[in-house]
Amino acid sequence: MVNIGILGDMDCGKTSVFVKFMNSLASEDEKILAGAPGGPEMFTTQTVDFIRFSWKGFIHVLYGTGGHKTPITDYYRLYVLRNANRFVCMFDLSGDLKNQLAFYENFEIPSRQISIYLNKYDLASENADKYKTKIEDFFRNKKKKLIKDILITVAQNIDDEYKEEQDNCKKGILNLCEFDSESSAFDVWDGQG
Repeated sequence: MVNIGILGDMDCGKTSVFVKFMNSLASEDEKILAGAPGGPEMFTTQTVDFIRFSWKGFIHVLYGTGGHKTPITDYYRLYVLRNANRFVCMFDLSGDLKNQLAFYENFEIPSRQISIYLNKYDLASENADKYKTKIEDFFRNKKKKLIKDILITVAQNIDDEYKEEQDNCKKGILNLCEFDSESSAFDVWDGQG
């Protein structure tokens, strides 16, 4: 089992990616087995969203956390940091990068390897290369993390122009569900295999 947490500052699109992933599973042979997805409007998460789903014969869990700075959101973010063993770190290409990086200063991600989503490409594609360079530097040099994937994403259904970016919402999460050749379903993968 792989437990995946989606992390990111407020309004970067975590809940939208969570819902996009959940809806994309509905079109596969894989199943959502249990869960409590979405807040009251399915556009924001105050506590924690989660689904348990099957993929290639294994059961996995996806957690979505809130990005707000409230005691209840902080509590549930710590819950996800303790219970997930792989993480998607999200960024909003249309938002201020300095504030988004500051969000990650306040806690340690317990896994060595992470995946990064550069979301809202449809709103600010011109920021993709610049943000990518700064985010890579931050996680590699300051946080000492290995980066499995950096994917450009669009979590909203807008049009076919961004189909690849929309598909990346699912692709990156499923990439984190893969086991390396040395591990079993019960090992916590640290990117060393």
